[in-house]
Amino acid sequence: MNWMAESAIRKAEKNDYSDVTLLQKTLMESFMEQEEAERAGYASKPPSWAQQLRVSCSS
Repeated sequence: MNWMAESAIRKAEKNDYSDVTLLQKTLMESFMEQEEAERAGYASKPPSWAQQLRVSCSS
């Protein structure tokens, strides 16, 4: 999940809010099949760049 948020944040910093919108929709409908989220890789393992992500409760 952290990698999805990180990806959305990186794009939003460049004024591209498409991943923010997709992530919000995906989380709001988390128990429904979502082809768009699957195409975005949300149903896959995290990408290699995300292997080192660490999140603390203070972030």
